[in-house]
Amino acid sequence: MKGSLFHLMVLRKLGYRGSRAAKKRILFNILLISLVVASLVFAQIFVVSMSRGIADKYALLGNGHLQIHEHTGLELGPIEGLLDTQLVAQSHALIYSPEANKMVRLKGVGSEYFNEMRLEQLSMGTPEAGQATNLPQILISTTLAEELGVTVNDRVALMLVSQNSIRPQLCVIHNLYDSGYQELDANLVFCDYELVHRLFGGKEETYYELLVEQSRMQSIKGDLQMQGYSVTSWDEENYSVATNLNTSRQAVLGVMVVVAILCGYFISELSRELVEDDKHKIAMLTLLGARRVFIRKVYFSTVMLVTLVSILAGTMAGMLLASNLGPLLSYIADKSIPSLSYYLLDFSISIPASDILSIILVLLFVSMISVQWSLRRVKVIEPLSCTHFD
Repeated sequence: MKGSLFHLMVLRKLGYRGSRAAKKRILFNILLISLVVASLVFAQIFVVSMSRGIADKYALLGNGHLQIHEHTGLELGPIEGLLDTQLVAQSHALIYSPEANKMVRLKGVGSEYFNEMRLEQLSMGTPEAGQATNLPQILISTTLAEELGVTVNDRVALMLVSQNSIRPQLCVIHNLYDSGYQELDANLVFCDYELVHRLFGGKEETYYELLVEQSRMQSIKGDLQMQGYSVTSWDEENYSVATNLNTSRQAVLGVMVVVAILCGYFISELSRELVEDDKHKIAMLTLLGARRVFIRKVYFSTVMLVTLVSILAGTMAGMLLASNLGPLLSYIADKSIPSLSYYLLDFSISIPASDILSIILVLLFVSMISVQWSLRRVKVIEPLSCTHFD
């Protein structure tokens, strides 16, 4: 009997066979909480996906997932999770055009460097037919080409700086690439490995870039170090970038948690409104012998059901919106909005389950505490003072 009465009262509070105003209030609160949760989930997915997309750019185009600092003659046996190994040479150089100059990172790579995995991270233009030349060919980004005021088949000069000498080298631009992230593109120039090796006479910095499965990166690194190799990861080679990405992600997660706390406080306002509107009914139930604990349980269950439904709907909506973000990002990228030029708009959506779960748990916990706190009002309702008008 008590259980049936409890379920009936909860259903009535949720609008079942209730007035239109009561139904509208419940639906309005579900919609409002769902919109907040959807925004939190979407924002966290967007930020984490962008951070991982930037990390992928630096790992696949900048330094590889792992780097083995050996000059030549590396022979690795079969390693589970190892996808690709490339010998790379690098140095810094000043690049000159008739209009501008800039310090860049010159990276010498082999003919098989741009494999399928790396090509997925960038778009490559079609080389234009030009005059036959014996000049070395380089590959620069569209971002750097705009800064220098050059295009395909134009000539630029490289001022190569080593420990003991400075050497100029005239080159021709073979093609342009675009990774979608200008911070990386603006400072990265590719050339043939043999060119760097010849210009620096074997004194250039060389290492092996390894592409590995993300889930096995740390284990492979540990195994290689146990074999006596000097191994670093992409985040160690790009410490400031990796630190900024991690800090940004944690900062955004912190902001989302704070918003979730505020949303949890707002949910307590729903319970306050329900109690305030039902003073007469609560007084009548008290006079009929209903215990205040039972009444509080009814209102608590009602508000938490609304909260759970809203969280579920908002989470699904946020994930659905984020999963279909690709066309919108492509549209924004095509518009070339200056204020967004330094943001990565070409990345795969990944769902940070742990972050989303943290936000939801904080929201639920704060909601439970704040609702219990607001339902203290039930104790101060005097039955006679609320029913003498009836």
